[in-house]
Amino acid sequence: MSAAEFDLTHASPELLALLASTPVMTPPKGVTPNFVNPESRAHIQIKVLSVVLTFTIMFFCNRFYVKVWLMKKVTWDDGTLLLSMIGALAYYVTCIWGSRHGLGIHQWNLSMIQAMDDGLMIPTYLVTFLTPLVFLFLKMSFFILYLQLFSQEHKIRIVCWIGLVATAVTYTIISILVGVFATPGKGETWFSHQTSENMKRDLAMSVPQSIIGLVFDLIILAVPIFAVSGLTMSLKRKIGVLLIFLSGTMACVCSACNIYFRHVLDHSEDKSYYSIPVTITTLCEMFVGIIVACMPSAAYSTRKHLPAAQNLMGSLSIRFRTWKLTVLGSQSSLTRSQTTTETSHLEPDVLKSTDRKYAQYYNMIDLNTMNSTITSQAGDKKETTDSPLSSVLHATSNCDLEKGERC
Repeated sequence: MSAAEFDLTHASPELLALLASTPVMTPPKGVTPNFVNPESRAHIQIKVLSVVLTFTIMFFCNRFYVKVWLMKKVTWDDGTLLLSMIGALAYYVTCIWGSRHGLGIHQWNLSMIQAMDDGLMIPTYLVTFLTPLVFLFLKMSFFILYLQLFSQEHKIRIVCWIGLVATAVTYTIISILVGVFATPGKGETWFSHQTSENMKRDLAMSVPQSIIGLVFDLIILAVPIFAVSGLTMSLKRKIGVLLIFLSGTMACVCSACNIYFRHVLDHSEDKSYYSIPVTITTLCEMFVGIIVACMPSAAYSTRKHLPAAQNLMGSLSIRFRTWKLTVLGSQSSLTRSQTTTETSHLEPDVLKSTDRKYAQYYNMIDLNTMNSTITSQAGDKKETTDSPLSSVLHATSNCDLEKGERC
């Protein structure tokens, strides 16, 4: 009986016993199938993805706090990023679900009846179906963000619109094709569909789909670098802005690794075992992409709350030193008074030094305001106080103006 003809609902006890003792794949020479406690990569997947998910939630919640509580302004990219976050969480839950039912185990350690379980088949289908949908909304978020940040850069806007449309069309087509090829047809079971022609077509799309994703990632990384490098600003400020956008390099690395592991999976018969690196790199690319999209908000909140935190730490440091001198009694009251006075005078310089150190990483200025100032000098005055970039990065401009600097 072929795999496509298995139907457990009408199977005899003898057939069920045979399926429970027959491995999906012939083991290597000298290896005995282990259906009880087999080797699995599932624990690696759970640990890695859980750690990355923790950081992703932190950055996403910070963005929600900045946009809703501090800025009180929600834009279209917030909606697309929210959808991608929901999809990534669904992907994470699906991976955990599949790992509980055999995903990550060598196929010679999986019995036929285990492989036919919906607990393994459905998660395999969902991770395939969710991937293009999540990347559709995630990559669109970046182009929408760039359209707001560089609204007065005509060439950049054209590139962003082309990228936005290309992303929407490409990933919509991929999502439809994956849905058609990966979904069992009429009369097929989840297990029998694994050997169908449509499933072979779906597997053939795996590597090309990842290559397309890497191309879009490189474009998303290059657009802000090109836009910022052409602006008239100090090198220090330019580096600060570029460092935030260059965090997207991490997503490109994940995408490149994903291509490699998908290639390995396509050329291996042990699909269950070698699927774990694919799911790890795919979900890491999703999570890292979400983190990168939240980086401007992280810079905003850091600049917003860093001075208060520094003042608090400075105050606590002074109190601790004073208490220490009092308890030890190592110096006279005059010496303690002089030490406290010197500390109180030195602390502001320390705070300024620390502030300058962090400024090179978070000192993003209002690019739209700068461009409008240049335009107004040519006779075309525009109001930019409510520009998208101004609302996201307003704190850094205020900090520089208080120091008497000009953009």
